[in-house]
Amino acid sequence: MYKTISEIDRVTISLPHAIACEIETLRTQLNMSRSEIFRLAVERFIEEQQSRRLQSIAAEMSEEYRSNRELVVCTAIDSEDFA
Repeated sequence: MYKTISEIDRVTISLPHAIACEIETLRTQLNMSRSEIFRLAVERFIEEQQSRRLQSIAAEMSEEYRSNRELVVCTAIDSEDFA
């Protein structure tokens, strides 16, 4: 967890009332603070975006590997199947 207050930034967000009510229900059920719920949600969102970005880069690399003969010239020799 975060050790000092200097490692934490405060932010203000606006939510539709229905979502705010759902957060309050979750907060009570899970015995968590709103800050912790939002922190977990944002961390998950960041992880998902990073994963999507890596998947996109891998797909681009795979396509480049398939279409660029210079990249596959040694494939027959080393028996690798990258794509």
